[in-house]
Amino acid sequence: MINYFHMVTQGGVTQVGLMIRKLNNLPNKYLFYFGIFFIIIFLLLAYWQFISHLERESINAQIDTRDSIVNTSIDNIKNLDEYSMVVISDNLIPVRSWLLRSRVNNGSSGYHFITVYLNQSKDYILVNNGWVPLSISFTDLINLDISTLTGRVYEYDEKPRIGQDDIPGSDFLFRIDKNFIESELGLNLPKYYVQLTDNCGGQITCISYDEGYVAPHLGYTFQWLFFALCLSVVVLKKNKII
Repeated sequence: MINYFHMVTQGGVTQVGLMIRKLNNLPNKYLFYFGIFFIIIFLLLAYWQFISHLERESINAQIDTRDSIVNTSIDNIKNLDEYSMVVISDNLIPVRSWLLRSRVNNGSSGYHFITVYLNQSKDYILVNNGWVPLSISFTDLINLDISTLTGRVYEYDEKPRIGQDDIPGSDFLFRIDKNFIESELGLNLPKYYVQLTDNCGGQITCISYDEGYVAPHLGYTFQWLFFALCLSVVVLKKNKII
């Protein structure tokens, strides 16, 4: 039994040794090593893009199943599913507004105008009113009067590990960061914010999830796979493996 184990182990070591020797004898061994490294990178990028494609398809499917409008209140938003269509009728008072940077609509650069509102029950709600052009005057927007909210509920943006931080006191934000806004105003926001799809206000263009830039993740998947295939062929041919 011991001799058998020793023979198997010795045979495995021998096979590894032969493989290393063959790699060292390749005519372009450094090209082989670097090529394998970049092939792995390309495959990982393809996998990442494919996962992003599946995530977007999942979100689109969820949105398609939640088109029925729910009449609700700010306090009841926490009981809904994300992407639900809602109508909230209330006397809303604007508390604070911001412009979200780097937002595109039909190829035009601009901002998203977001506002925290307060109702008579002292409940707060954050609303993404929609897209506005770069030329818009912020003072023309801050007193926007809205009595009925019609739109979808969304989870707040997650702050990336690497990226620009929002600046306290600024009228411009990089993302809808729940923790930052709550800290800035000293209040509590509900589980979701509302993105308006109707009656967004004068000079404001209503937006939907599908608007703006939609990355062709599936196309990028095939692109990275093609790069990996082409590099594999080059590496193998240069080393006379095929």
